[in-house]
Amino acid sequence: MTTQIRDDLAQALWETLLLNSSNGRLPHGDIKRIADEFGFGRNVVGRIWRKGLTSMDSCVAAVVKAEWSRRGRKKVDRAGLCERVAQVPVVDRENQRTLQLATNTSAYLISQLIKEGYLWRALRRTCPLLTPKHISDRMKYCADRVLRTMKGGHYFDPMYDVVHLDEKWFYVKKVGGKVYVLTGKDDVPIDDPPVQYAQSKRHIKKVMFLCAVARPRGDWDGKVGIWPVVETYTTQRASVNRPAGVEEVRPVSMTREIYRDMLVNDVIPAIKAKWP
Repeated sequence: MTTQIRDDLAQALWETLLLNSSNGRLPHGDIKRIADEFGFGRNVVGRIWRKGLTSMDSCVAAVVKAEWSRRGRKKVDRAGLCERVAQVPVVDRENQRTLQLATNTSAYLISQLIKEGYLWRALRRTCPLLTPKHISDRMKYCADRVLRTMKGGHYFDPMYDVVHLDEKWFYVKKVGGKVYVLTGKDDVPIDDPPVQYAQSKRHIKKVMFLCAVARPRGDWDGKVGIWPVVETYTTQRASVNRPAGVEEVRPVSMTREIYRDMLVNDVIPAIKAKWP
């Protein structure tokens, strides 16, 4: 016979015992008879009867539910685990395995802490380290953008007359990447995956571009233009790639002369062309 019954059967058994009792006492032989009717052992029926009487001593309704929580291994204290995690340096918390070794716990407990919301994976950001000079320069830059109105008020410069210049690097070829190609299903023409060639995937040629942008306004997106920092030269010798005497383009390093030349010949004319 089973020694653990469901809650509904325990409640029905308790109510049957109450119906047959008188002043908190059962007639001789009733426990054996009721146990046979329900198909349980005498110890189970006696335990439910004593449990019900004990709970009624506190002037509350009898509680005869099964104590399932007492079964199995006890749950590990989460507060203690969190204290052990807090003592681990941040450098040893980069993944679950290092955190498991540092806290001397199992991988299951670490995953449970994450699942239950005690841990979450955060991004370790790198913020700029500002010196006192950097802070003062930033404050001075902001203060210089404060303008005064005719009535004595103040407002920030909208910077509609400012163009920002910056240099950006771009690779000549993009290594890898995915594209969509036709599979040829239902008589549709089939496509072959595109292939590009390079002598080395780790040393792709880069080209510097000079970018000019301003604050967007109206129907204008604020893009003035972008120009490559390159030079055109004439090939002196023939090769397997091209004959001699052909004009080609190659990247060059940015210098003061090249920067001034691009400002005069490219940036300033582009700004004038964008004027309304």
